[in-house]
Amino acid sequence: MAKFRVGYFRKLFLFCFCIGVVPVVALGCFAYFKTSEQLLEKAGSRNADMVEQTLLRMEQRLKTVDNTQTQFVNSPLVVKAMGQPLDAGNYLLYEELIQSLHRLQTYEFGLSDVFLINFGQDWILGSGGKNAYKESAFAPVFDSYSDTARFSYWANEQMPMLNNVYHTVLVKKVLFSNLQLMGLVVALLPSEELSRMIPVTDEYGEMFVLDEHYRILAAGNRSWIGTDQSDNVSLARLQSSAEEAGQYEVDASDDKPHVITYRKSGYNGWIYVSKVYISEVTRESQAIGWVTLAICSGLILLVCLLALQVSRSLYRPVDRLYGLALQSASTGGGSGKRDEFYWIESTLHGLLGNQRHMSGQLREYFTHKMLQGAVGKEEMFKRIRRQELPDWRWMRVICLQIETLEGSRYNEQDKDLLLFAINNIAGEIIPEASRLSPVLTGGMQVTVVGGGALPEEEDKRLTSELAHALQQAVERYLQLKTNLGISYAVEEPLALPEAYREAKEAMSYGIRLGRMSVIFLEDVYQELAISPAAFPQHIASALLEQIRLLDVGQAVTLLNEFLAFVAGKPISHQELQLYLMRLQGELLRLHQDSGGTMQELLTDDKRMLPDVLALKTTEEIGHWFADTMIKPIVAAMERRRNKQAASISEQMLDIIHQEIETPLTLEALGSRLNYHPEYIGRVFRKETGTAFGDYVARQRLQLAKRYLNETTMTITSISEKLLYNKPQNFIRYFRKMEGITPGQYRDRHQFGSNVTKGEGEEET
Repeated sequence: MAKFRVGYFRKLFLFCFCIGVVPVVALGCFAYFKTSEQLLEKAGSRNADMVEQTLLRMEQRLKTVDNTQTQFVNSPLVVKAMGQPLDAGNYLLYEELIQSLHRLQTYEFGLSDVFLINFGQDWILGSGGKNAYKESAFAPVFDSYSDTARFSYWANEQMPMLNNVYHTVLVKKVLFSNLQLMGLVVALLPSEELSRMIPVTDEYGEMFVLDEHYRILAAGNRSWIGTDQSDNVSLARLQSSAEEAGQYEVDASDDKPHVITYRKSGYNGWIYVSKVYISEVTRESQAIGWVTLAICSGLILLVCLLALQVSRSLYRPVDRLYGLALQSASTGGGSGKRDEFYWIESTLHGLLGNQRHMSGQLREYFTHKMLQGAVGKEEMFKRIRRQELPDWRWMRVICLQIETLEGSRYNEQDKDLLLFAINNIAGEIIPEASRLSPVLTGGMQVTVVGGGALPEEEDKRLTSELAHALQQAVERYLQLKTNLGISYAVEEPLALPEAYREAKEAMSYGIRLGRMSVIFLEDVYQELAISPAAFPQHIASALLEQIRLLDVGQAVTLLNEFLAFVAGKPISHQELQLYLMRLQGELLRLHQDSGGTMQELLTDDKRMLPDVLALKTTEEIGHWFADTMIKPIVAAMERRRNKQAASISEQMLDIIHQEIETPLTLEALGSRLNYHPEYIGRVFRKETGTAFGDYVARQRLQLAKRYLNETTMTITSISEKLLYNKPQNFIRYFRKMEGITPGQYRDRHQFGSNVTKGEGEEET
């Protein structure tokens, strides 16, 4: 037993330990992360200031260069020089231009060279003197500047003629008064000079300047100058942002986590960027973290000692309660995986569960006895006085039955479980104060509902609401269609057996009222008392006639009409069963009268009378009659008629072949064979595929050909022998069928015949 007690003691100790440790750990983590956050904020603010200061310093120099170049371009000296070839005759002008260009290249500007280009006079003037522009190495680069629409702008170029060094170039166009391009003033500022304005190394990261194409113009790390950063993942957010300045964190897979701080220049579109690694910024917070960890560890040790002492004090009463639980219940010592409270709770739950289960079984057993009439009056009153049975002023019995499992996801083996589930649903849906314990009996779910004194018809309304709620709940949770029958209201519990019988009788009327019906027996009896209904013999007779005609579709239609008629009439359930049995009897008599046997309908998986009485809905009755009665009867009659038709057609063919030279009509053959002429005509056409008259005429035609080929009979004699009224009729029919006259036919098949036509035998 000590083994199990350690289990709960461990939990109690861990609980006390956690109560003390969690605040300490939370406080330490808060202090560490708050410090790291403040350091990041401080570094971010410092980086933003540094970026802005760098932008101001750099733009101040760029704007100074820009202003001096603008003054130079607009000076009269440059305007005058644009129209001169600068040859020996313009030596003074040349000297003034050279001195002006040298003044532009002061040390504080950092310019490596300034060029004045004259496209019209084809010269370029720089620190190296005057040269022919078209022959100059700078011509290809400077020509691209003249194609740009802007009059003044900054560019970044790698100059091959200057050892491939990257230069930041200020381009200004020299224009006539009509805006025609005369030349250029190009100032070269080495990117190295711009990079000197950026710290070589930052305390936490790097800083660099990008042009509008995201190429690095200047950087603390000189090796970065000129590199294309348009595909840099860290700068993707910067490229898509329209904000002038911003700061964001980047966690790229190919680099350590870092923070990007940027500011875009409104002067020339350059972007000043600072990249700071977070790990470098938070390095200072690690020392704070170690100190915090040491303090928290000491506090945790102190909490551990206090938790141990408190746990021992709290566990003592639990230990005593657990010992009493083991003594009062046969738990068998339990399992090592369970603690003391589990076994205490299990013992209490077991006792309470057994009590509730036994109490529920007793209530259900008592309800069964009341419905069967096995409870005496004295016992009833005794239970009412003890408040074990409610003292109701009215009671009704509700019987619920599943209509059919056809078309659902259940089968017959599931029916008992479904009824059990419905019984539980009834216990949940119907308030306990308004019912006795729901029970299952006779393949149905039965609930007794009741209540105190109510106005007339109010108990019926309340019972209807409860019944519909139960029916809808079963359909919602189990997707089942059900019928409910409800008895008359009774006042005494001793009348419950009769009420139970009434509820079952009411439920049987679900066949007539359709699916999902809630039927009160008093409503049914009131409807039955209105007027009696006769058996629909006219529909039954029409149904039998369609079966005789072998028309299954029309027969099924009349069957449905018959069922709709009887279901819509105010008849009792017993009368409905009698009508169905009568219809079944007439179908069987028709089957026997037509030569059928009962064995053709009684198969191993079909029964007759028990099946029709067990059906619950008109749809099931219709399917049963169609599948078990009508279709087999029609199939049997059709087999017999086909066999009979084959025999009739054979007899007719024998008569035709043997008596072809005698008068042959359907009336004469029908009289000899004892059948109606129209019937044997249809049979003959069906069996041979040819009408009777056509077949006889063709046979006589074949006989006429034989007479023409094999005899010397005249055409008149042949026509008389074949019963033609006039020879012309025979000749006309022969020519219609063969395309030639009988005489022509004989001439073709009997060459040299001396047979002559008879008198009046002109074949016209």
